Amino acid sequence: MSEKQETLTRYIKCEKPIIFADYRELGCNVTELLRRKGAEVRETKLEVGDYLISGKVVIERKTAADFLNSLVDGRLFEQLRNMLSYEKPLLLIEGTPRELFVIRNINSNALIGALASITLDLGIPILFSDSDAQTADILYIIAKRIQIPNGKEVALHKKRRLALHEQQQFIVESLPYVGPKLAKALLKRFGTVKAVFNASRKELEEIEKIGPKKAKKIIEVLEAKYNREGAKGKQ
Repeated sequence: MSEKQETLTRYIKCEKPIIFADYRELGCNVTELLRRKGAEVRETKLEVGDYLISGKVVIERKTAADFLNSLVDGRLFEQLRNMLSYEKPLLLIEGTPRELFVIRNINSNALIGALASITLDLGIPILFSDSDAQTADILYIIAKRIQIPNGKEVALHKKRRLALHEQQQFIVESLPYVGPKLAKALLKRFGTVKAVFNASRKELEEIEKIGPKKAKKIIEVLEAKYNREGAKGKQ
């Protein structure tokens, strides 16, 4: 087969955009709306995100209420940091920006700070949609824009390899109360991930914005004996 024929074959294969949807999304209306638009929706278990558009683009979809709940219980930034293994992660919030400030009694400055941290510290763009129908529109348009013009097929597990400093920050950010800025400060102060984990409570308290309470929790996590069965019992 000639190079031109091979390119044409790939293009024809992608005239119908392919979107991988995490199996937990199949109960919502978005996947059905995508199929009606002509997209091929493939159910799978995604390691991160809710929709995989290409080997580079992964999207996390959250309703406004779910966004706030995951922010309060600490799940949000862990989920978003995991998405950084892809080159172009995207957060799609189903709801208006105004809804974020009225659904729950969350300090507006804290909420603005979280949104700023997502875009500036993590580098993850945020899009808003006003309904599940518009969410489907956005996903479909992104999929067509990426796949159709270039004739690209979707690679399910192709991820961007994190640079060494990104891997180090990612590990340190797994500690309680530690976000991107604090992870960088800890690594700058102690030099290595190992040194951060070996730091004493007193040394941690000396880092700006940690203090006694956060230092105590970090030490507890680092020194506690792993008890998987005990963790199950608490769920």
